[in-house]
Amino acid sequence: MNDILKQIEILKRRIESINFEDTTNYDDEYKKHLSIEKAVFRKVVDNLEYQLLSSEEKQGQRILQLAKSREQDWDVKKQLNEINLYSKIREIVPYIMAVSYKMNKEGKHLTEDLLAFCDRQLEIIDSSPYKRKITFPTKEEVEKAFKSYTERIKPNMIPSLKVYKQPEVNKKIEELYQMFLDLAH
Repeated sequence: MNDILKQIEILKRRIESINFEDTTNYDDEYKKHLSIEKAVFRKVVDNLEYQLLSSEEKQGQRILQLAKSREQDWDVKKQLNEINLYSKIREIVPYIMAVSYKMNKEGKHLTEDLLAFCDRQLEIIDSSPYKRKITFPTKEEVEKAFKSYTERIKPNMIPSLKVYKQPEVNKKIEELYQMFLDLAH
């Protein structure tokens, strides 16, 4: 992490040196080159700094970006869906973990695929602040990820699971499942 912070500082110093450089003696091509270099370095610095943010800070950045988009009168439906989905996943993951059950035949936990799917979705959303296109998983991907839920948990196929004495767990997972289906393309 210290190496990344050092690299960010080096890039920031280069940006500052470009800002203070006397370009009156440079030809137009070199001025253009410096302008592009500065823009690229600024973008790299912004991206690196974004990657160092916590999940909550990244969500805050998405919310700020939403406000900026609204100021521009842009359609914010997908941005809002992404923010809501991110919050819902973070809310529901502990409930998914609560129904984790070691399946002897398959050698894995009942909700392992679903947890991995949710983690991937969080990573996709957190990956970059500069998304031009927000994409959500397909219906098939959602159905595959929620297979253990729809085939075993929801229909009470494993009576020994304690989740059946906790209806809120089933309710919360169902909320996330429906949200993914609503957003699926």
